[in-house]
Amino acid sequence: MERQHSRATGDISRLVVVIGNTSTTMVIFPYGREPLTERLPSSVFADPVVMGDTLVSLALRFGPFLDAAVCSVVPDIAAHCAEQLNSKCSVPAVMIGSEMLLPFTLRYENRSAFGADRIALCAWSCQQFAQQAHIAVDIGTAITFDVLDSRGQYVGGLIMPGIDMMSGALHSRTAQLPLVSIDRSTSLLGRSTGECIRSGIFWGVVKQIEGLIREISRYLAEEFGEPSVGVIVTGGNSRLIAAEIGCIDVVDELAVARGSLLLLDLNPPGAPDSRSGS
Repeated sequence: MERQHSRATGDISRLVVVIGNTSTTMVIFPYGREPLTERLPSSVFADPVVMGDTLVSLALRFGPFLDAAVCSVVPDIAAHCAEQLNSKCSVPAVMIGSEMLLPFTLRYENRSAFGADRIALCAWSCQQFAQQAHIAVDIGTAITFDVLDSRGQYVGGLIMPGIDMMSGALHSRTAQLPLVSIDRSTSLLGRSTGECIRSGIFWGVVKQIEGLIREISRYLAEEFGEPSVGVIVTGGNSRLIAAEIGCIDVVDELAVARGSLLLLDLNPPGAPDSRSGS
């Protein structure tokens, strides 16, 4: 990661903290420059001392921060992070959530159960595919699909286990299958137990995602009359899987962070509908 960062007058950065089940990504958005990223395991970041030290260090190296957004699938950690940004770094922070002003229409049975990461991804995908139906796929700890029509209305979604979860389940729920790290499998069929697991999970996920994109696109055409469907993919394993799927338009590992920043613009700290940690 590039560590150079100017502190010239007017060069103010903004911070987005994305707290996932596995890792926490801190994305610094310097004005007019490419974003900078730092990551550490969420289990480590959840420690209050580590969290405070990490945020103060970021502010010293890359600040001052104008404001911050916290996007987390773990609400308690999100609230604590926003509080520490306010108290230790004097940075006004907003937590991403379904109560915010959104750039799309969310129709969901229980809005509070719709994850902050999915909200941010949908917000960004709507900007990327304005007035076009689209599918937003996050290939992380879990694999999620969220579908919006050309009017920006939420159509529905899918959730299934992620790559590492599949590998872990095979190991923990059987007596003899080893825990295998999943990367690209060059062959469809394996000739050892490890190769068989790797090929099965890798190609299984590729074909699942490819097939679901095709079926969802057909559904949108038949049920909603959508002539074209865009596809955006993000998540820690996005590049690994997307390289094998030809119908993907955008691969952006920072899509959730970019969507969080967009929502921060729509819901600045102190605004009536913003979820502030102060």
